[in-house]
Amino acid sequence: MRPLLFVATLLIMAGNALAADGKQYGDGDRTAGSKASLPLWEMKLAGFGRVGAAYPASEEIETNVFPAPFPIYRGKILRLGDDTDKPVRTRIFQRDRVKLDIDFGFNFPADSDDIDVREDMPDLDPLVEAGPEFELRFADKYAGGDLYLAIQARGAWALDGLDPGSKGSIFTTELRYEKFYPKTKLVLKVQPEWASGDYMEYFYEVDAEFATAERPAYEAKGGYLGTKFGFSVSRQITDDFELIGGARFGNFKGARNDDSPLYTDKTTAGVFLAFLWKFWESEARATAE
Repeated sequence: MRPLLFVATLLIMAGNALAADGKQYGDGDRTAGSKASLPLWEMKLAGFGRVGAAYPASEEIETNVFPAPFPIYRGKILRLGDDTDKPVRTRIFQRDRVKLDIDFGFNFPADSDDIDVREDMPDLDPLVEAGPEFELRFADKYAGGDLYLAIQARGAWALDGLDPGSKGSIFTTELRYEKFYPKTKLVLKVQPEWASGDYMEYFYEVDAEFATAERPAYEAKGGYLGTKFGFSVSRQITDDFELIGGARFGNFKGARNDDSPLYTDKTTAGVFLAFLWKFWESEARATAE
């Protein structure tokens, strides 16, 4: 289980960091004929840079820059890295407009010594999320694109080394708009989120041992977490090189734990830039969709 979580975490980090937010348009361009023309395996190098909030509703800004290998496998049942927004996909159930799949999420780690309100508190480890997703494509060619509605329920695990610890669950409804241009893809997203008490504790609880005059003890509660807004643009520069950029915004007004001393900003914003470079592909080809 731990090796599987480790591999999935690497893919989730790269995939969610890249945030292409949907199927890679490069695949879409090449599938004008058949998905069978795509390689069964590919190896890519991903480079990623992000500037954004240290955690939900935090006024502190963190910068994350890293390269990562990005393997792609297009199997009949399991697909890895084929979709940068959903780096691990299964074909549990899929029809023309309805799909049941597995959804993943990821929160970057943060050093508490770099966050004023968390000084002398434990660091925030990488938080990996996974669970079922029900997706409906309910509008085609809306303003030239497609509209999707998804309902997601994910469990969360904090990774302290390779030892995952459960951190509750998070529930999301997602409205997504996708539009394709020649060699370019645009994605817009709105995501209201609710979370369990255990999940909220990870970000907003202050145990008595860490309480100070400026940071009183606080017991976090489950409920509304906030709403995320985002957009991304993906551009295929060559057959082997892709650039991705975008922004993320968070609105946490009315959040269940807005009275926590660790809740320090009602709105957050962040930007990211990434690239994908393919340096190898297999001779074996994937089966058609």
